[in-house]
Parts: sequence; C-alpha cells; structure tokens
Amino acid sequence: MTTHLKLHPQSKSLFVLRILFFSLSCFFVGCDTPPPRLQESGKNAVFSFSMETPFAEYVRKTRKVIEKNRRDITRHNKEKVLDANSPFELKPDEQKCSQPGNGKWEKGILLIHGLSDSPYFTKPIARHFQSNCFLVRSILLPGHGTVPGALLRSDYREWVKAVEYGTHRLKLSVEKLYVGGFSTGGALSVHQALKDPELRGLILLAPALGLKSPFAGFAQHLRFFKAWFVVHADKDFAKYESFPMNSIAQIHALAQETDRLLEEGKRLSMPVFCVATMEDGTVDSRKTVDVFRKFATSDKSRMVLFGKDTKRAGEGGDGRMIPKKSSDPEGKILDYSHVSIPFPPDDPHYGRKGEYKNCLHYVDEEEKRRECLEDSEIWQGETNPENMQKHTMRRLTYNPRYSDMTEALDNFLAGVDVD
Repeated sequence: MTTHLKLHPQSKSLFVLRILFFSLSCFFVGCDTPPPRLQESGKNAVFSFSMETPFAEYVRKTRKVIEKNRRDITRHNKEKVLDANSPFELKPDEQKCSQPGNGKWEKGILLIHGLSDSPYFTKPIARHFQSNCFLVRSILLPGHGTVPGALLRSDYREWVKAVEYGTHRLKLSVEKLYVGGFSTGGALSVHQALKDPELRGLILLAPALGLKSPFAGFAQHLRFFKAWFVVHADKDFAKYESFPMNSIAQIHALAQETDRLLEEGKRLSMPVFCVATMEDGTVDSRKTVDVFRKFATSDKSRMVLFGKDTKRAGEGGDGRMIPKKSSDPEGKILDYSHVSIPFPPDDPHYGRKGEYKNCLHYVDEEEKRRECLEDSEIWQGETNPENMQKHTMRRLTYNPRYSDMTEALDNFLAGVDVD
C-alpha cells in the first residue's frame, strides 16, 4: 500500500472540510467524468473461486482476467505485465530439497502483496524462500492487477477469503505452513494467524496494522463524497499509482477487526519475523512495534527495525529486536520508505538502477519532478515533510540493507526449525 499525502494532526479538520466542500461542489455543479481506468470496472472485485479450485487453475483463470481487463497491455509488454500481476508458484529444487514419503513438501509459504500493489512485490522474498526449500505461492488480492477502478467497491472481507483459499490449498501440499506479506499483505497475514494458530511461522514486511494518515477513521464516510484519495497517471505496470478513498476505509476496517481479535485474547503464538522502518510514511510503525512486543508471544520471534536512531529500537528491553541503521549520507540515503522494504538493490524495476523512479510527490512541481527523474545522484528516502524541506529527493524504492534483512530471516528460520 502506498499513499503520498502526509498531514500534520492540526491540519486534519481543515483537510476534511476541504474534501467535503470539494465533494459537495462536484455533487451540485458536476465534475468531469473520470477516465476509464478510474471507473468502477465490475471485474475482479470479489473472490469467486471455491476452496476446491486447484491452485494452477486459479492462476490460469486469474491471468486471463488480468489480460482481458488491463488497458496498458501491448504485444511488446504483454508477458512482462502479466507475470508481474499474476499469482504464481515457485517449487523447490528437487535435486537439493527432498520430499517426505507422503508426497508433500516439508515447508511452504503463502505470500500476500500490499494494497494497490501486485504479486511482483513478493517475488524477491519468494525466490529467497524457494532457495531455502520452501514451496512458495503468491495470490492476487481481489480488486488488484487490472485497473484502479476495481478498488472502488472492494471489501477487505474479499481479501480475507483469498487468503483463506491460499492457505487451505497450500496446506494440502506441505507439512509446515508459513504465511507472510508486505504492508496490507502483512496485516492480512496477522489476521489469518489469529484465526489459525497452527501456522508454523509468520513473516511480516512493513505490515499495515495501523495507518499513518490522521484521518483514516473518516475514510469510511468520506468515500461517499470523494472517490479518490490521490490520482496519478498509473504508469507503473506493477502497481496502481491512483488510490481510492475506499481502500483506506477497508484497511482501517481490517485493522479494527484485528484489534478486536487481540482484545478478545487472541495471540500470535507462532514465531514471528517482522521488518519495519521507523520513518515509514504510510503505516504506523510504532503500532507495529507495540503489537510485536505485546502479542507476538514466542521467544523465537524477531523484529528487524530500520531507523535513523537505532537506540530507540532497543527501548523497552525486548531482546528480540534487531536494530539496523538506515541513514547513509555517503550513499545519499536519508532513511527507508515504506515501499523500499521488500526490494533488493538489484531489482530490475524498483532497484538502484531500476527502470521506475518514484517522483509522484512532485506531480505539481515540474522542475523538481524532472530533477527527481533524471538525477542519478539525488537524495532518496521517505517523502515526509522533514526530508522534502531539506532536499529535492526521490522516494526510495529498494532496501539498501536487503541482504542484512535476509540474513536475519535465515537465522530466524534456523531457530524455528529447532524443535
């Protein structure tokens, strides 16, 4: 999940009033008809597969829906776009990884992408798990992979159904099941784990357990007046750049339900591996830390916490915390953004030399936007007010310490495997 507007708490009421004024003006005066990609598509909004649908059939049919409904597919980019947005499976190397006699793989993990994202966001960590003898599957959440308008009527309970399907099907093929995800995918993983304590482990990358936006609680009502939170050109084939108000309402509702389950006494009893960045501009990393410390009860759990001030990570006396410094002035890295966590520096799309440059925060500032897109030595980090006041910058889309993160993950997995 990615948002681009940051508000100070004191601006919250004024912001809400402006949205209501604009929305009522549109209601009485009329506004331009949105382009087709921003109109409700009626496609892929619900999870329509039964629990008995083989995963291969689910992948094949979902791929067809994507191909039929995307508006940016050409004969030159067809496979690239479909591969980025389609659910997938990665099998372990049979020469390296043995199967028990019952035909199941020993370990498997279901990976879930974030809100407005695609399964592309899970591919780097999926390949890492595959190299560790995991059977890996990644699903596509309803409303994703086609056009942003598909999210206008999406409901988080449909995402929950997709996760339940994915875990059910994978349980049939593995002895030990893990679930994990990025951002909203992480929040859905927590939700699933609270209902399914038999999971072997939980992998959370910047989980959206709470939103940074101070008006998230208003989104449920504002969506009836203003359909879109932000609108961009949607040039990124691996995610939506435009973001509907309804999506904020749905992730807020999911967070509320998760909070309720925790208040009722549910706990994350399985080992949890969590990664967060303290400067995250999209999700509330303080809440992530709080949930980890209070409700991840296993002493095998570990949390990698990136931040400018690593001393803060050690506060509270929880020895399961692994602080990692994020700022790197020599490398012109200010801090780590929300979207940087799941990608290694060599990712061909979002990496250090990747084809995509995140400059959406300069949509109305042409000179800064050009510098952001073209300057190879520009500062990078999270697009918070402090950073943007000091520098013309690009939003960081890769994790400079990705190898440190995966090393910590491997140590975690080794500890979980010791019974």
